[in-house]
Amino acid sequence: MPAEERFTGANSINAGKLSPYWGEHVARYAFALPFLKDRTVLDIACGTGYGIGLLEGNARFVVGVDISLEAATAAKLECSSNAAVLLGSGLALPFSDGTFDVVTSFETLEHLHQRSQFLEELARVLKSGGMLILSTPNANYTNPVDGKPANPFHIFEYLPRELHKELSACFEIEQFLGQSLDETIKIPPFYDAQLKLPRGLGTQSQLFAWKVMNKLPFSIREGLSNAIWKKPFYPTDSDYVFSEGTVERAPVLVAICRRK
Repeated sequence: MPAEERFTGANSINAGKLSPYWGEHVARYAFALPFLKDRTVLDIACGTGYGIGLLEGNARFVVGVDISLEAATAAKLECSSNAAVLLGSGLALPFSDGTFDVVTSFETLEHLHQRSQFLEELARVLKSGGMLILSTPNANYTNPVDGKPANPFHIFEYLPRELHKELSACFEIEQFLGQSLDETIKIPPFYDAQLKLPRGLGTQSQLFAWKVMNKLPFSIREGLSNAIWKKPFYPTDSDYVFSEGTVERAPVLVAICRRK
């Protein structure tokens, strides 16, 4: 994952308050936690390791792998006694067959040209019946133009049926879900999502107020948010919902798979 899309300071107190993307990304790791109890876990493309800091509380052992030396070096700072980080490529992982119980792969597949090879490699390092928990953007939501994603760091974004077919070559799919903001969050913190909001006066007035508040100094913004909503200004991981019913329209697709 490009450095421009990575997080830093995963364990800092205000990390979630400083980035509108934080809650969305952390929500996927929080969603994965119940599947990791006492399991050996590979977090592929771990970036600066914010996910490792979350996963290692439930897992028996977590190994993070990233192709970037800068990211892997930073990720090591997130590790406690039951976690480690290695420099490596998801296309040629430095592990024996059947090493891991679970692989987490969040927002990685869309960055790759060799996507089938990547999934085959994840299947190889999983034990028989091992689990893959994967997320990637939903092309039904992002609307690539002539197959080209708007995000310059993405190579390919999947329609739900395309991702289902791609994963089915190596895995049995147990759950296929959409990740989206809870409907109680009226104004999403992302520019592209704001463009999709209804054009009615009520919604646009709320959006204008959100933009004004977003420009306030951090301490004032958070103070007002806590006073009005009793929560941080940007959505937290608990504000995201994973549902089979939103697969066709959710911004992000999430699959829970078993190695064949």
